[in-house]
Amino acid sequence: MTDAAPSLDDVRETLAKVVRLVEHGPSDRWPNPVLRELALALLGRLLKLTDHALKSVRNAELAETQAVYGLVARKVSELLDLPEADVYRAVIAMCDQAGELSLTDGLPPLDRPVADRLSAFLVRIVVVYQGHEGTRDTPRRLVRLMHGHGPGNLRESVISQDLGYERLPEDVRMELMKGAGQVEFQLFPKRA
Repeated sequence: MTDAAPSLDDVRETLAKVVRLVEHGPSDRWPNPVLRELALALLGRLLKLTDHALKSVRNAELAETQAVYGLVARKVSELLDLPEADVYRAVIAMCDQAGELSLTDGLPPLDRPVADRLSAFLVRIVVVYQGHEGTRDTPRRLVRLMHGHGPGNLRESVISQDLGYERLPEDVRMELMKGAGQVEFQLFPKRA
């Protein structure tokens, strides 16, 4: 069995520990005090670089989450003839992300009648990331919506988009690069 690749959080935590050890450890173990200062400066820069990379990854993951919820909101607003902004806010609530301030910042409060219509209409929301296959060399995002107004009236809508690897969430990118054919997340209803 192979060890899992370290995450950026793991690297950052290790760097911070090394910085603390060098800063607070005995300085007489260093043959030259200048080397200690250079090591601290280098470690400090690596720590800042890691912090910057972590922020970029988190921003990219937030952007991907917003994009997926936006695609769902656009499709559902077309199907139900509802305002897209109200549907977007309701989708966030349905997917248990209502407390995520970065997703709800600047949005109107949840419109309960819109949320009720969505909860009666949407049965399942799944996002699937597929790796390259055949002649397609870029990953693809599929957003699958199962919806309808009753058991005999269920339909599936699929929204498909090709993405660059750099736009994928880090965990999805890593799984696809390891050879997984696809990575799937069920957004609604939440699995226990």
